[in-house]
Amino acid sequence: MADLDKYLETAKKIVNFGTEKVKDGTKDLSSRLQVERKKIEIKSQIGQHQRQMSKAYERIGEAYYKHLETGNPVEGVNDVLEIIRSNKKVVELLQEQLASLEE
Repeated sequence: MADLDKYLETAKKIVNFGTEKVKDGTKDLSSRLQVERKKIEIKSQIGQHQRQMSKAYERIGEAYYKHLETGNPVEGVNDVLEIIRSNKKVVELLQEQLASLEE
């Protein structure tokens, strides 16, 4: 009977050890998944701001083309340039966040 108790105690220890390892692994996996999800969100935001900059560049180019064709002054360029500046700054900050997550 004493041998059976020893075996049961050993089995209990093994099961508890395995359970703890699974919990630790699950927590680690969960935290890694959260980091990867955050990276994806940041990359998506970067892409969105880059698209906004592309549209702004397109507006400037179109306004400049119309200026060359018609001789009319280019209007609203300062507002568009401000959009580009602010989006560039946001992209830089997001890229810094992304770099810190990738370390």
